[in-house]
Amino acid sequence: MHTFEQIEYSDVALWFNEEQIHELVAHIVEAGMSIAWKETKKYFTLSVRTEHKTHWLTFRKVGARYRLRDRHYNISDPRFEKILQYFIEQVKGHAVVKIFFGGHLVIQKIRYGEAEQIIKISGASKEVIFEKECSVSMEEVMAVLCRRDAEERIPVLTLEIDYELAVLHEAMEAGDEETIAACKQKLSKLHQEMMMLEV
Repeated sequence: MHTFEQIEYSDVALWFNEEQIHELVAHIVEAGMSIAWKETKKYFTLSVRTEHKTHWLTFRKVGARYRLRDRHYNISDPRFEKILQYFIEQVKGHAVVKIFFGGHLVIQKIRYGEAEQIIKISGASKEVIFEKECSVSMEEVMAVLCRRDAEERIPVLTLEIDYELAVLHEAMEAGDEETIAACKQKLSKLHQEMMMLEV
C-alpha cells in the first residue's frame, strides 16, 4: 500500500547489524535519493534527502548492533516509505503506521515485522480490517517452556531488555510518564521470561 497523501510512522523500534546498515544505504542510493552520513564512537547518522524534506536516521551503537533512536517519521515520499517498511519487516521491528488517503485513515500495528492489527477509520466509523489471531494451544505453550533452544533465545531477550532500558532512560529524561509505565510493564514481562529460561 504505497498510494497515500501522508504516512506517519510512530513507536518505531528497529535494531540493525552492520551488514543491514550497508544494505539500507544501498537501497536509498538505488531509489535515487541523496544521502550523507556521519559516524562517531556512539552514533551513526544518515541524512536522506527526498523530494519534500530531509530525513535523519540516527543509530546508537550498542555492541555490534545499531538501534534506531528516532521513533517518529512523517513521510510524503513513497520511495522512502517503501524502504522503511521493507526494513521493519526484514529486521522484525515494531511500529504503528498511520496512512492518510482520500479522507480515510488506516492504522497498522506492526510487531516483530508483521501486522497484528489493521484498522480503517472514515469519519465517525471504525472498521477492523485485519486482526492477527492468537491460536496457541496449551500443548504449544508447554513445548515452548520445555524447549532446548533457551541459549538462542537468551541473547535476543537480552537485547530486547537493553532496548527497553534505553527507551525507559530516554522517557525518564523527558518526563514521559506514559512511556515510562509502558516500559516498566514490558520489562517486567521480559524479566519473567528470562527467569523461566534460566531455570
